[in-house]
Amino acid sequence: MPIFYTLPPWRIKYPYILINNRNPEQGLKYLINYGHWRHTKKIIIDTGIEIFRDKEIKDYPGGYKHHTRRQVLLYEKIRKIARYAEVYVTIPDYPDDYHPKNLWISREYTNIERTIDSVFYAITNYPNINWLIPVQGWNHRPKSVIHSLQLLYRRDFPFERYNYYAIANLCVEQKCDIIVRTVEYAYNWFKDVLGYIPRIHLFGPKLRCVRKIVDKIYSWDSMAWTRPVEHGLHKKYPWSAKNEEQRELFFMKYLEHIYKSVIGNDYGYT
Repeated sequence: MPIFYTLPPWRIKYPYILINNRNPEQGLKYLINYGHWRHTKKIIIDTGIEIFRDKEIKDYPGGYKHHTRRQVLLYEKIRKIARYAEVYVTIPDYPDDYHPKNLWISREYTNIERTIDSVFYAITNYPNINWLIPVQGWNHRPKSVIHSLQLLYRRDFPFERYNYYAIANLCVEQKCDIIVRTVEYAYNWFKDVLGYIPRIHLFGPKLRCVRKIVDKIYSWDSMAWTRPVEHGLHKKYPWSAKNEEQRELFFMKYLEHIYKSVIGNDYGYT
């Protein structure tokens, strides 16, 4: 059963936490309250890639090397709080789905190649971090994830050392067939080339699409529960959550929807 990562409402204990480096204070506050308990099982530190929604932004502040260091510092801070949790750190990557080709340097050095360089910088300079390896692609081109994986392979990436890979080019993708085909391409590449399937994570897929690939992914993340469109509350609440009571209501309904409609099991999490 895939794991769903998110940052839940303040008063709800939840075991799989997503913390965004763009604005980590809320996540750190949550962990200070709950993270020292064994109940917190796994944490993913996201890079804050939403900065690239602004078309004028072409790189992380200070570049990917500086941002990698910021990721490591946040990881070290979180490890002191959540001593019992598995903590995974996303390597800074460069998306193509917000503004296609906006982060390409040239036709030969696209967002994929930029991400690959970031990956090798992170694993070379910080080899003891539990890295979540981003697999980038080109917008609306599912097969491009194979190009990304082959570049890692050709540069002798140590696949045996890292077992968690994030399909990172689908955050704003609306078409389920593109999401499904992208995941299938990555899944089959791992199976055919490596001979096994590592953990596969999806960044921010649409919930209606997740149900189509639950047998091929290990986890996914989303903060979409704050908008009740996909879980039956949008007629009564045609807006995003406005207060803590609504946040809690929307969150619990979202979990219920996941486990009844997507996963196919009774409501609950393990």
